[in-house]
Amino acid sequence: MPRNDLLETFADALKYASSNISALLVGGIVFFLSAFAVGLPFFLGYITRCMREAIGGNGILPEWNNIVDMFWDGLRMVVVFLAYALAYLVVISLVALSVFIFQALNMPFMVLLSTIALVVTMAVTAVVFCVVFFASWVLYATCDSVRVALTPGRIRGLISLDPKGYLTTLIASVAIIAIGSVSALLVVIIPWVGFAAFSAISFNYSKYYQTTLVRDTLARDTLRGAS
Repeated sequence: MPRNDLLETFADALKYASSNISALLVGGIVFFLSAFAVGLPFFLGYITRCMREAIGGNGILPEWNNIVDMFWDGLRMVVVFLAYALAYLVVISLVALSVFIFQALNMPFMVLLSTIALVVTMAVTAVVFCVVFFASWVLYATCDSVRVALTPGRIRGLISLDPKGYLTTLIASVAIIAIGSVSALLVVIIPWVGFAAFSAISFNYSKYYQTTLVRDTLARDTLRGAS
């Protein structure tokens, strides 16, 4: 990732999230409605549009137009999200099963160990899925395909293009979440803080995709020319 400066990545993302105040104000309302499922497809569809336009070079939050296209994009991203949620539940259920088995066998020490294993598994799985989910989201935004977004090889390939750059993007995104969490102490602004955080994070991952893809294409062209 050519622009591997953490502070620059962080600052650019915050600048992007506040680049269109009217879009930000509407986004906060939609984010609030997402808690009741009503606004979720529109929210996910809008963030998908943000990713597409950022990858294309647009550094400003897009307007809330073309609602139908946004809605269908959002529905497909709901499918991606549910696939992750289902995978998470399967992993957790397999580990949780051991807790119930040891309880039935009246083995308290093994119940304790299996409970600890369950808590650790829940935490580790959640972290891993959070790390790769945005890679899936970028893949959907660029390929318009739920299947591609959920293909492990494509996800791994995107991350492996520049692991250091992806880590920088991840750290900047965690910093945005941390700042957003502090800001959200003022309850009334939570929807707008949440929307701004997602917008900023989506910009981070979009720029990661854009810069690594350009670099990878140039490298391949150079090797092709050398041969």
